[in-house]
Formats: sequence, C-alpha cells, structure tokens
Amino acid sequence: RRSFVEDRNPSFTLATGSVSIRGDQIIPAFPANHVCNTLDSALTFAEDILICRKDPGLLDDNIVIPAEIEALGCLVQEQEVGVQYLKNMCPGQNEEDVKYLFSLFQREVYRRDDIVWKQGSPGDSLKLLVFGTLFSSLEREAGTTEPIATGNMIGELALVNRTKRMSTVICNSNEAIVYSLDLEVWDQLTKDNPKVARFIDLIVVRYLAQRVCHVSNRIFETRCLPV
Repeated sequence: RRSFVEDRNPSFTLATGSVSIRGDQIIPAFPANHVCNTLDSALTFAEDILICRKDPGLLDDNIVIPAEIEALGCLVQEQEVGVQYLKNMCPGQNEEDVKYLFSLFQREVYRRDDIVWKQGSPGDSLKLLVFGTLFSSLEREAGTTEPIATGNMIGELALVNRTKRMSTVICNSNEAIVYSLDLEVWDQLTKDNPKVARFIDLIVVRYLAQRVCHVSNRIFETRCLPV
C-alpha cells in the first residue's frame, strides 16, 4: 500500500521503499535505477511516479503523517489522524459523515506480542490501525504472513459477512493503537444510518479488488496458480 508523508508546502514527499522524492522535484530526483522486491511494489512505485509527473496534487487526498503520531501530545491529535486515515478510505464522501463514522469506533491499545484475534474466531469487529504495526499469519499455511501498517483497516470483511477470522493477528511493535467498530454498533448503524454504513461496504469492495490484483500479479510472477 502506498505511503505518503506530508510536506509543509504545496509539494509532498513520495516514499516507496528506500526512495524519498519530493513531488515538485520528481523528474530531476528520480533515480536512474530502482529495484523492487515484488511486482506489486514495482507497479505501485511506477504508478506513483507517473501520477506525480502529471499532477502531484492528485494524491493530496491520501496524504497522512504516520511519523507524527509518535509525537502526539493529546488524544485529540491522535483522533484527527484516525479520521484522516478513514477519510482516505472514503474518497468523495462528506467529511462530517466520515467524522460521525469514526466517532462510533472505540480506542484499543495493544502491546508487543498481544493477540488481537485468533484465526477461526468470530468476526465481531473491524479495526483501524492508527499507530504501530500488526502482523497477520495463516496458522495452517507455513510461511504465509503479512505485516499490517498504520492507516490500514482489518477485519471488515468478516464483520460485514459475519464470518470467522481468516488469519491470526498479533501486535508486532512495542505499542499499537487501533480504533475498533464492533458488531453491535455496526448492526445499529446499518439500521439508523445506512448511508454511512455503506462506507464500510465500499471499503470491503476496494480491499477485495486490491487482493484480486495482488493474486493476479503473483500468478504473473510465479507463472502458476495459488493452490
């Protein structure tokens, strides 16, 4: 997933892997050669470069400040960052509606190696990671793991479809702060404000679309189908 860091002037910094480039300096600063570990990261890097060359402002809606959270002085600032992350996932939606949705989330704090949930447990909540790092693993498939970075939402598919967790998630940093929407609040939201509840449905669709692209890229890389 793309990671963008805000600058204090109209330009911004593009950060992909070890390369950091200001949007207004994209052409002269872009390295002659850059090696990515996977086809997914290469496509993301190339896409970001093309967008920056066309119009850096096109990426403004995705600008967040992950590093800023480390220096948060109060809960209000933390929640503002959380709202921004949620807003990034709801492009084109009314900001007040996004803030209302975030107000239904409950704050949770995890420490290193804490289990957020176990594979096969009920999908009774979704979580927005605001600070720290989580780690997802499939217990019955050796080596199938995935880090979860700040700004990502997890558990939304299981919540909406009322299915069991497909992986185990643990805290992989000294501290992780998430904002959680539980099943009871979700059910009430679908009744009281289906318009806002639809935001979560659309996030599920976008995440599933990204997963499909990821699988397609893996097929291209390995020239085989996943079993």
